[in-house]
Amino acid sequence: MAEVTPDRIFQVANGFMAAKHLFIANEVGLFEHLTAGPATLDELAPRVGIPRRTLRILADAMVALGFVEREGERYQNGPVAATFLSGRPSTDLRPVLRVHNHFSYPRWLKLEETVRTGQPMFGELAFTAEQQRLFSEGVAAIQAAPAQALPTTYDFRRHRRVLDLGGGTGSWLVAVLRAYSDL
Repeated sequence: MAEVTPDRIFQVANGFMAAKHLFIANEVGLFEHLTAGPATLDELAPRVGIPRRTLRILADAMVALGFVEREGERYQNGPVAATFLSGRPSTDLRPVLRVHNHFSYPRWLKLEETVRTGQPMFGELAFTAEQQRLFSEGVAAIQAAPAQALPTTYDFRRHRRVLDLGGGTGSWLVAVLRAYSDL
């Protein structure tokens, strides 16, 4: 019989720390600044714009989480960060992390209050212009892959017009119109 340990409890309980480190690494542009190749903390600190001491904590956290690799004193993006967090237009998931950091994470801090009172956790979403831009970029990044798949899974040739009533970023409509220019 396997020994029962509290490891899973600590893994889940500490998960918010890993997420917040990832969000901050994204916010300060760590992955983007590593696209040029391996760099030392002394080279990265002025580019990223944070103190070397806190950059080391952040970079080492990304190493521990598997997003960044470290060889000696040089750091570089790991495969996942290089593919999805370095700013490549077709696979850029940085806006998704911004949505989690700026919108989801703060609202989830209210979960206990919601559970105890039954009041809605998210409430009304009223955004400033900057918040709306961040949110829309995140939604577009989340929807990019399924939006690109839509025109390959449904044949729109029998239609003359298409109307997007979603009220979002229009990414689904754009994907359809790119594939079916006669619409």
